Amino acid sequence: MNLQKYVEEHTPWLIVLTLVLVSFGTITQIVPLFFQHSTTTPVEGLKPYPALQLEGRDIYIREGCYNCHSQMIRPFRAETERYGHYSVAGEFVYDRPFQWGSKRTGPDLHRVGGRYSDDWHRVHLINPRDVVPESI
Repeated sequence: MNLQKYVEEHTPWLIVLTLVLVSFGTITQIVPLFFQHSTTTPVEGLKPYPALQLEGRDIYIREGCYNCHSQMIRPFRAETERYGHYSVAGEFVYDRPFQWGSKRTGPDLHRVGGRYSDDWHRVHLINPRDVVPESI
């Protein structure tokens, strides 16, 4: 009897084999990440967030800003020209949960804090179109 036909006709075996293969795939993809130092070692100069930054991050999460703005600069030429060096795993060691986002409607906010003055940010948060006319 053909093994494939046997497994397809006996649902418990199909479920067991599916779980075994998915578990194997998950283990081979996820476990090595725990042993890569680039994913667990902070980049040089990175420090845990002070209380004020954590409060700002909580507001960012609460307000759903991550729905439009990503926190990850992808390794594409257009993005690195606009935002600087692409993001690496060591930059996010202290971020829980990660706020990378999967859809970018607004600009990437990963390093925007050091690019503009405090006054610019204040005006932009009150009325974004005063400083960026094409803002939503």
